[in-house]
Parts: sequence; structure tokens; C-alpha cells
Amino acid sequence: MIPPFDYIIPETLEEACNILWEAGKGVGVIAGGTDLVIGLRNGDHSPRLLIDITRIPELRKIEEQDGRILIGAAVTHSEIVSSPLLKKYGKILSDAASVIGSPQIRNLGTIGGNIVNASPAADSLPPLMVLNAVGKIVSREGAREAPLDQLFKGPYETNLKPHEILVHIGFEKLSSVMRSSFIRLARREAMAIARMSMAVVLRIERSSNLIKDIRISPGAVMPRPQRMPEVEDFLKGKSPDEAILKTASQKVSGVMVLTSGVRSSTPYKAPVVEALFLRAMRSCLEDRG
Repeated sequence: MIPPFDYIIPETLEEACNILWEAGKGVGVIAGGTDLVIGLRNGDHSPRLLIDITRIPELRKIEEQDGRILIGAAVTHSEIVSSPLLKKYGKILSDAASVIGSPQIRNLGTIGGNIVNASPAADSLPPLMVLNAVGKIVSREGAREAPLDQLFKGPYETNLKPHEILVHIGFEKLSSVMRSSFIRLARREAMAIARMSMAVVLRIERSSNLIKDIRISPGAVMPRPQRMPEVEDFLKGKSPDEAILKTASQKVSGVMVLTSGVRSSTPYKAPVVEALFLRAMRSCLEDRG
């Protein structure tokens, strides 16, 4: 049974920040509620007050500003999937959002909720990592920006203060010469939490066929979302032939083990995460046209 609580729907960001600041402990923020409601039912959360942020205009927009794409924290996964801006300049995020849960979940669940819930298996986080996403956070203390990876402390833990609100996530538009791929593995194709995923952004210099830029972020295999700079540095300046990609895939599993430690699932996860990386890379290479 969900415990009783008060419910407030602020109309402005300033109003929401004031309520959070003055309310103190025992306050939760809700948008789609797809994760929070489960937590309420399971007894994981018992707030005395919930603040519904879905009517705040700044949190509902997808827009382009100065070469960057900004996505409001209360934008739903369905809105991300259908956004022409994201299909053109951040397709990897649109692709990932299209496989989150069911249509009902995508219609309710928000990008901000997916981030703040901080699940290692969240489908939106690896794409946002390879897009070099930056979050804007506000409170009565003011506004600040932070790279996405700095928002996470560990599984289901963020570095957000109790009185702070994530307003939007922004990233530079991917150029037409960049290719991207998001691959996920789940128990079934739809309505299942990802057991593993892989996001890759790749740029190949056509004249030399060498990798000029690459960004790699796995999902659900490490305690928090992060890139793999060791593997990225290894690949930069190299031709993406099968031998190089195979070596890189082994480095991917090596970083995973080094970060997460050896577990009972490691013999299974290591070859699978290598295979996901290879699939993502091949998808990028095939998409070069």
C-alpha cells in the first residue's frame, strides 16, 4: 500500500525551487512516476510531500540553441522518439528511447526521471554519455551545469542535493559525418530491463580510413554510467579492421572487469559485452554509406 502524502503542482521553476528549499526532508519530485510509483508501492520511498514538475514550461521543451540540443527533464521518451531534432542530431538517443518499456511507459516516463533514478541499466544513459551530455541543475542557491557522469555517485545514487532540480540535458549536435549505434540485450525484445547495452559514436576520416573520434559507453555492466577512455585512446588513429576491433572488444571487457570486479556472472558477461561492442561498431561502419 502506498503511504499517504501531500501533492503540489507548481507552475514555475522558481515556485518548485522555493517549495523544495522550504520543505526540508521527506520531499520527492515526480514527473512521469514510472520508477517512483514502484518505489512507493515497494516501500522504498515514503515522502510526506510530492512535487509534480510536469507543468513547468522549461522542463517540457526540446530545442536547439547555439549548436546544442536541449532536452527538458520532463520530456517523455515518446517525445524524444518522435522529435525531428533528435532524429537528425541525436539519433542514438532517439533509438534508445524507442526500446524503453512499453508504449504506456514511454508516454509517461521522462528523460529526467531516467537520469535521476540512476539505474545502471537505464537505456538513455549510455547514449547520453557518448553525446557528452551536460545537465543544468537549479535551486534557490542558483544554477550550475555538470557533465552527466559527474551526476552519478553509484547505483541508484546521484550527487544532486535534495533541494536541486534537473532542468535539462544538453549536448552538441552530432555532425553528419558522425555515426552512432545503440545495441541492447534483454530477456525479451520489448518491455524488459536491459541486461547489457552498448552505445558508440564514431567518426572515420574518409581519406585515410582512420578513426578520428570514438566514444564508447556500456550499460548495465558497471556501477555507474561512464565512458571507456582506455579503449577510445587505443582505437583513435587506427583503421577499424577486424583484428583491431577484436582487440578493442577484449579491452572493453577488461575495463568492465577492472571496474566492476570479478563476479559469478563475469564468464557470461565478458564475451557478451565484447559481442555487443563489435555489433555496435559494425553497425556504425555499415552506416557510412
